[in-house]
Amino acid sequence: MLAAAVRAAPLQEGDSMMPALLPLILGSLCPPPPPVSSGVEPNRDRLIEIVYQLASPEFEGRRGAGGRAAGDYLIGQLQRLGLDPAFGDRFDQEFTAGDRSGRNIAAMLPGADPERTDEWIILSAHYDHLGIRGGRLFPGADDNASGVAMVLEVARCLVDRDERPGRGILFVFFDLEEEALLGSRYFVQHPPVPLDQIRLFVTADMLGRSLAGIAGDALFVMGTEHAPGLRPWVVEAAEGLPLTVGVVGADLLVIDRSDYGPFRQRKVPFLFFSTGESPVYHTPDDVPQTIDFEKLASATTLIGRVVLRSASADTMPAWTSERSPWIGEAVAIRGVFELLLEHQEELGIPGAQRALIRGMLNRISRSIEEGTITPEDRTAMLRVSQLVLFTVL
Repeated sequence: MLAAAVRAAPLQEGDSMMPALLPLILGSLCPPPPPVSSGVEPNRDRLIEIVYQLASPEFEGRRGAGGRAAGDYLIGQLQRLGLDPAFGDRFDQEFTAGDRSGRNIAAMLPGADPERTDEWIILSAHYDHLGIRGGRLFPGADDNASGVAMVLEVARCLVDRDERPGRGILFVFFDLEEEALLGSRYFVQHPPVPLDQIRLFVTADMLGRSLAGIAGDALFVMGTEHAPGLRPWVVEAAEGLPLTVGVVGADLLVIDRSDYGPFRQRKVPFLFFSTGESPVYHTPDDVPQTIDFEKLASATTLIGRVVLRSASADTMPAWTSERSPWIGEAVAIRGVFELLLEHQEELGIPGAQRALIRGMLNRISRSIEEGTITPEDRTAMLRVSQLVLFTVL
């Protein structure tokens, strides 16, 4: 996970280049349509309740018997919302992969438009974690109880609306994401609706902390490189929220780091939201007491707005394999590099990496001043970013 700096806040005095760059950052020279209001804002106390519940010792780190209990809890939540089961008359999809067995959980909210009954948006998060190891509980409050809480709360908000959106929405909780994405891999091989009916796949993994513990209010979004028309929707959805949204390409991560991977491989448009890996990632210290619930609530609001707009829009951006560089990505990565240099001592960044970051920072800044970035410059920027991810973060 990476990036920050396409700001949802108003432009500050002295940002002379930003008015000219803003249309490019949004990915369109025409202003996007106004965002659709959800009518119901996420409930922060409800998010807290869900995260604390899922990260409790009762669910044993959501693996094995504890994972089974967590799945039962999710089914109960979906039933209370009055949603329809996604797998025929069942909310769960049992699967095996080698010596591993798991269970995806899903429900559906049918669309209201009779002409779009065969069009779907998926909102998802994985619910498994690392269990108990060496006698120690790995609670997984951020990874990924925070993402699960977001999905449940967005589902509640959409169910509570007076009008259903035109397209149907599938709310999906994947198992065994921590085991090479086994749950989502099985899901795309045995989907409850044909994959060609899925107009957008949205997933979130870790929404309650910050990248390396230094990125503050940053929320990172990947996937728009394959559907550029989604960029203005994301940025518009962030308006009025205390978030800094960084929109970057998923190829920054080299490999598929979460459940968007199997959908990307099948050319389904996707968005992947994350606040990034924090210092307590995959440790017993990922506890709910240190989750930033204000940030989680803001991220939930943003994602809910994007999902509702996607389910309500007349047309949806289609998949494109052509990945054109966009200046907003350079702005976002520059923001991360500046943060790294600001915290270089506490992060223990070696001198060679510092020099590399400074050199690329100068190159990125020149591209931003010029208002464009070449494919060659983007390739160089990605290579340095990937090196930083592997050696520093």
